[in-house]
Amino acid sequence: MPKEYKSLKQALVAAIDVCSKFTFAKNAKHGVKLKNVNEIDLSLLICGKQKIRSLNKSWRQKDYATDVLSFPVHDDLRDSPFGLPPELELGDMFICHQVAQSQSKEYKVTYEQEIVHLFIHGYLHLLGFDHEISKSEEKIMQGHEQALVKKAYDKIGWGKNG
Repeated sequence: MPKEYKSLKQALVAAIDVCSKFTFAKNAKHGVKLKNVNEIDLSLLICGKQKIRSLNKSWRQKDYATDVLSFPVHDDLRDSPFGLPPELELGDMFICHQVAQSQSKEYKVTYEQEIVHLFIHGYLHLLGFDHEISKSEEKIMQGHEQALVKKAYDKIGWGKNG
């Protein structure tokens, strides 16, 4: 396995780990606390600009390549009053590798760090968080996103800033 794939795999495994802990946290302040759920499933596709632009145009009426798109199965899983199945399908996530590469240079982070950030951002959308609804929702989502990114970075050993 080439070195760059190994570091990307390590980054994604850390992001998945912190997201799953967040999903199953007993403390609602630090997670969504899904009741009766033992397993979560999602699909992740790392794609190119053409694919993500097409999806963005079809589903959001925005004709440009974006960094990450999430297609949740459920509207909002936060504090869900409904009985959820033990195996819960979250939805689909698409991350554009070219946009991630470009943004990593723009934000002065590694490609792997940008992928971690985009995965966590997309994952929060799959759970029902949406920064586009209101300023208060944006603040809530950003707080979770920053905390989860930091935890993933710490897990990998990137420290505060990588």
